[in-house]
This record gives sequence, C-alpha cells and structure tokens, in this order.
Amino acid sequence: MKISDIRGMTYHELERWWEVDFDVLVTTAVAEATGDVHATVSEALCSDDWLEQWADALYAGAGELASSVERMTYGRDTRLNNVKRRAGVVHQRMGQANALLKTRRAEQGWELLAPHLKDARLCALSILAKHHVEEIKQLRAEELTRRGLPELNPLDTPSYRDVFEAIEDAVRRDLITAPTGQKVRALLAASPREVTSVAAGDATHQQERCDDLRHPLLLRRWAGALEHLRDRHCELAGIRPEFTTSLAALDMRELRAMTDQDAWDIINRRRFVRALAQRWRECQMHVRQLGRTAAQRSDDLKQPWYEAERAAREELGRRRPEQVAALVAGFASFCEPGTTRLRRDVTSRSRGQLVRELKAALADDRWRRLLEAP
Repeated sequence: MKISDIRGMTYHELERWWEVDFDVLVTTAVAEATGDVHATVSEALCSDDWLEQWADALYAGAGELASSVERMTYGRDTRLNNVKRRAGVVHQRMGQANALLKTRRAEQGWELLAPHLKDARLCALSILAKHHVEEIKQLRAEELTRRGLPELNPLDTPSYRDVFEAIEDAVRRDLITAPTGQKVRALLAASPREVTSVAAGDATHQQERCDDLRHPLLLRRWAGALEHLRDRHCELAGIRPEFTTSLAALDMRELRAMTDQDAWDIINRRRFVRALAQRWRECQMHVRQLGRTAAQRSDDLKQPWYEAERAAREELGRRRPEQVAALVAGFASFCEPGTTRLRRDVTSRSRGQLVRELKAALADDRWRRLLEAP
C-alpha cells in the first residue's frame, strides 16, 4: 500500500490492515507525518489503543528513511533532497509521538500505583502497621478468620528475577492466555542459534515477520537473540553496540575509497542494525504490556487478602487515632490542598525519604511533634 492510497482512506478502512500488516501502519505513520490524512486516522493513531504502535511505526519509518538517505547519498540519487526532507519531518513527528507516549505512560503508571502510595491516610496506616508488628499480625489473623481465608495466601509467589519470569509464570497459571502451537513449541526447543536465525529473518523481511517470536513464552529468547545480533552486526559495521536508529553519520569520503561491494555491505548492515532496533523496541513493548497484564490479573485474584489487610489496618488506625493524625500531618506538604491525596509531582524518592523519617519519628516517640506543627 502506498502513501497516496493511505491519504484517501478512513480509520475504518485501515484498522484491519494495521492489525495484520505492520508495513501498512508504518506507511500510515509516514503519511500522517508528511501530509494530510483523514481526521479519523489521526485521531486513532493518538488513541490509547494505537499510541504505542504508532510511535513504534514512526521509529521504524524514521530508521528506514535514514537508511534511504545513506543509500541515496552514496549512490548520488537525484531524489536525495526530497527524502532528506521527509526523513526530517518523520523524525520530528516521532519525537512528538514519543513525548505523548511518555506522558501517557506516566498517567497510566500513576493509575496502577497501589492505593496507599497515592493517599496520605492510607500511607500512614501502612507505616503504622510496620511499626506495630505484633498487633497488626493479630488483627490480620482475626480478619482472615472472620472472612474464612487461610492465613497464607495460596496465590503468593516468590519474587521474580525479572519481568520475563513473571510473564512465564502468569502463562503457567493461566493468568495470560497464550495457546502454544507446534511452531511455538519448536522454537522453545530450538537452539539459541536457530532462534537467532529466525529473529534475523524477522528483522530483515517485513512481510515475513514471525508472530511466534511474540508469544509470551518466547519473549526472553527473542530479546536474547536480538542482543546477540546487535552485538555482532554493530561490530562488523564499526558502530557502538546499542539499539538505536540514530547511528553516527557515515563518512562518505571513506566509504567511496572502498570497493563498491564493501561500501554497500556497510550501508546494508547499518540498515539491518536499525531494523534490529525497531524489533527491540517492539519486543520491549510486548514485555511491558504483558508484565502489566500479569501483575493486574494476579492482584485481582489476591483481592480478598488485600481487603482483609486493609480492614486490619483500619482497625489499627481506630485504636491509635493520634498516631494516624500525626503521620497524615507529616504528609501535608505532599498533598493536594485540603485533601489527603498525594500530588502526582511528588517523586518516589521524596516520598520514600519522608516515609523513612516518619518511621523514625514513631520509633523514638517524636511523632507527637507533628501534631504541634502549624
């Protein structure tokens, strides 16, 4: 599909293509960045459903255009200036999309925070529970008995070494539905070299993308294969081993001093490195999305125990109202005026430092001074 085709299409007409053909999404992203598209298309690209994929498509488009500029510069192509302009516009649009994505992720991150990290009173109850260990332990046990829940949450799992392990465990516990077909099983049993070969083909040929690499159980192996390919090809291309489409500029004088074969080898290898960077970005997008899904679904199943814990803390707070009031007062400068809601601009570092100070105040009985503060 060409840019000229995209310009006359609506989101309704393009949605199915975006879902099955990444090339069409890339072409759409370039079309939107460089000219007019239907209003429904622009609106959809910025939506929660497509924002991450749109930013990824712009990243891929910017990388491909950067490689085109290198090929045309070396080949003295007369279309170079037009492609340079297009590359610049797409790169600028990519920056805007990434900024929007960063803001949206921050908003989503805030929404996903545990309630006691967003409210001073709930945070105070959490601090109080950590101070009165034996009492909260007894209150918790009584609350669990009242609700008919075992003391040990059977859904509790040991801490994970990394997000890949969390995702893999979620698949095993059916928190993430991911049918394991014959091709996925074959890749799980394949050697690292075989998986790397599949990952290389996936990055090289846009129309032959291997959807199986995106399976939750294969994300770890896919990421490892991409890292191996990056290190090997960056070394051969004489560039730093990092995932980026913004590679150091080529020295055309040095390039033209080489044989044509050697020069084109370098140019094509740099294009492959950019393709690897896009696949890495896509891989990390899948990891983030599945990691959030695994955490959310696990938390949903643990809600009965969380509710019992909250009820036990509330009872502890009722027994020690002055200490709760003192701790809440300690958070006053971090809250929205007239509320106990913590401001979004309060950093986790600042909040953590205050929590440590309040814990110390409880430990050495300085907490009463907080009630005297103006």
